[in-house]
Amino acid sequence: MEITTSFDNITITAHVKESKIKKLKYIIENEVAIYVKRSSFDRFEAFTKSGNSEILHISYDKIKGQAFQARPFRLEFNPNKLRDKDISIYKDIISLLYDITISRLDLAFDIFDVDCSKFVFEKLERNVKSSYYLSASGVLETKYLGARKSEKRARLYNKKIERTENGGVEDNIFASKYKHWWRLEFQLRSRSVDNVFEIIDEYIFKPQDFSDLSIDNQMKISIFLNDKNLWGKLSRNTRSKYKKILKNYSTNDIDYKSLLRKDLNENRDRLEKQLRQYAGREEFEMILDKIK
Repeated sequence: MEITTSFDNITITAHVKESKIKKLKYIIENEVAIYVKRSSFDRFEAFTKSGNSEILHISYDKIKGQAFQARPFRLEFNPNKLRDKDISIYKDIISLLYDITISRLDLAFDIFDVDCSKFVFEKLERNVKSSYYLSASGVLETKYLGARKSEKRARLYNKKIERTENGGVEDNIFASKYKHWWRLEFQLRSRSVDNVFEIIDEYIFKPQDFSDLSIDNQMKISIFLNDKNLWGKLSRNTRSKYKKILKNYSTNDIDYKSLLRKDLNENRDRLEKQLRQYAGREEFEMILDKIK
């Protein structure tokens, strides 16, 4: 088993220094690596790209920002995909901004050589909207916890299949090295970004094997996992009892969630450094660790 922890998507919003707006527009319109979708006096949208994939997505809308009392500048990217040129452009742009905040942050755990298709993946404290997608043979490929627009949304999916079907040659070569490759991803927005290093503690993540429990206990847990409507009809005390069992019962000799938390803690200094760099509070020293 191998685990890699990274930030998979970052969105920053900010204001542009009044004296630097012309310089920002000059960079957007004259940097050869930047492709401009649209540009006017107080609005523009542009991007860098590698092949057919956008790398840095850059936008500014002064009127919209004033109308919604929001930061008008937005920059979205996957830090694992940044190239030297993208980081150079980023550094040039970040120096022109103020009141910078990270408005979205995706934390990703890549889990290699473990089949997570039969794992229990649930929210601990309260029920959230959930959806899942199965393969033609009925095997889990993707599961979402949380609504699309919510501050917290989690996703467990078969990354090997996703990259094999949607990636390029390099992605296919990388994916072929592993029998299994799953990703557990937490999408955080607004205030939830501040809890990025604690977010994993809000979820249950373990193999689904409760065969040592009584039949009655197995049935109640099966209801929770497979029929939320019926689960909601049980008494509060019953729901609380079986959620506690689900949380504390060891289904395997390996505590996978603890291993994820351990890897996150071991990489925390590196990840916090990335956040300081992308928020303009620390200089870039090098291109940061990457995963496909």
